[in-house]
Amino acid sequence: MNAIETHELSKSFHGLNAVDHLDLRVPEGSIYGFIGENGSGKSTAEKLICGLLVPSGGSISLYGRPHTDPVIRSQIGLLIENPGCFPNSTVYQNLLMQALNLDLRRPQEEVGRVLKLVSLVSAAGRRYKDCSLGMKQRLGVAQALLGHPRLLILDEPINGLDADGIRIVRETLIELNRSEGVTVLISSHILGELSKIATHYGILRAGALIRQTPASALSAECRDFVAVKTDDDPRAQAILRSRYSQVEPQDGVIRVYDETDSSSVSGFLHQHGVGVAEISYQTIGLEEYYLQIMSHQTQESRHA
Repeated sequence: MNAIETHELSKSFHGLNAVDHLDLRVPEGSIYGFIGENGSGKSTAEKLICGLLVPSGGSISLYGRPHTDPVIRSQIGLLIENPGCFPNSTVYQNLLMQALNLDLRRPQEEVGRVLKLVSLVSAAGRRYKDCSLGMKQRLGVAQALLGHPRLLILDEPINGLDADGIRIVRETLIELNRSEGVTVLISSHILGELSKIATHYGILRAGALIRQTPASALSAECRDFVAVKTDDDPRAQAILRSRYSQVEPQDGVIRVYDETDSSSVSGFLHQHGVGVAEISYQTIGLEEYYLQIMSHQTQESRHA
């Protein structure tokens, strides 16, 4: 079953489509990385799914039921853009007010639980306005976790966090996903971090979904290569192409694709009298994969 499923979902503002016929499929139990440029429609799509905006067209279902179903909506935890907090109230007070608003049983215990999850126990008495940006973001994540939600929707939750804060959020999401089966829809511009937790990806551009794939399928497309710099790159390319099927210069190095043995490449060049200055084994990661897709889309639109 899909935790989130949209069909032809659209939202327009003043005649412009912020979300354009979006067919999103977020499997139950997944951590779905939602990727796109600023203004691509990610936040608008998330607001539509959460019921914070009314669609211009299309439909949304959560666990096979309409997204307006009150039972389903009570099982969603969300952080969209910024936490909604009272500036002069403490971290603890803001969480307690939210727990009471949600009519949770044992609200004090629930606040204590989420404070521990995001490592904010020591900051519980600090006023919200005196918190750092990173602490405010972690407080927003804590609010989203109140009540043991079945589905988490997080919009840039690691924005402004330091390395330790990012680690805390990452480990919390992985643990909730594994131990409680919580489904997570998460957007982020920090693709290196997203690649550490996501099981599925959706790439959005100009409100339209241009790619949707499991992480395993993406990994299969992210090819390995040996990157080499030599004292004579044009000659090195010609020599390498006599042995390897795909050799390309890129970003100041020669890439020998689908090859994992850097010593073999180095030895082959030395046999032909080409000196190697640098050589390493690399894999195309999520960020480069994303940039390649966006570049391809730009070229297609220019030729359309």
